Formats: sequence, C-alpha cells, structure tokens
Amino acid sequence: MKVIIGADKDGVQAKDELVRDLREEGYEILDLSKEGQDFVDVAIAVAKETLKETNNGEDKSATAPRGIVIDRWGTDAFMAANKLKYVIAANVSDEHSARMTRRHNGALLITLGTAVVGPELLKSCAKAYLEAPFDGGRHMVRIDMVNKMA
Repeated sequence: MKVIIGADKDGVQAKDELVRDLREEGYEILDLSKEGQDFVDVAIAVAKETLKETNNGEDKSATAPRGIVIDRWGTDAFMAANKLKYVIAANVSDEHSARMTRRHNGALLITLGTAVVGPELLKSCAKAYLEAPFDGGRHMVRIDMVNKMA
C-alpha cells in the first residue's frame, strides 16, 4: 500500500521515524514534506495527491493509497484538508479512533499532532489506520451524503 505523508517543522522528526518504520514493513512512501512548509500547505498537498491516486477518494479498497499529515496539534491540518471536496480527514489521537475512522468514515487521510501523542502512540495510530479496511455498506451512504454537501 502506498502512503502519502507530509509534516511541517513540528512533525518532521516523528514523520521521519514513522516513514522508516513503514518502509521496513513494506509500505511504499511518498513524502511530500518540504522545509519551511506551513501545515496548511502540507495538508493540502497530501490531500490533493491522495485524492488523485484514489480517483477523488472513490477507491476505498484495502490497497488504495492513504494519507497521513503530522504537525504540532493535528487539528489545524485536519481543518485545512477537509476544505477540499471529497476529502474526509480525521484528527486522531488513539488507535481506536484511527481504526474506526477508516472502517466507518472511509477517511482518506488522518492527521496527528506531536504535542498530543507521543512517538509510540503516533506510530500505533498510523498503523491502526493503515491496517483497517473500509466497511462500506451503510457507511458509504453517509459518505455520499457528506460529499454532496461539498
């Protein structure tokens, strides 16, 4: 599975550690981080690339690319990413939420804050999100409703 990832200056260390771990586990990584980039720019870049590679988020298969954005709080990137049509982003700080936002919301990407979660919890959240399937069914109906609002 391809993971499209990005971080601002507050998330770059955690992002580098996560990238190393994910590569060791066989994930293909596309790192869109650039030095001096604001969290808004990072979130939009990751969201746009993930949209492009999932046909506007329609591909929710087990192998579809997923996005991860890391900054200081996670909420700022979450708000920025959700401004784009077809993006369903979730700010997560525990494994259960990370897993369930994929299973029930088909989240295109997650955001994580280094001031909220420590390095090990950050990695656990990312892995829970990446390993979770999309449940589809009644959940797709809700996603369609959300997308019609955009």
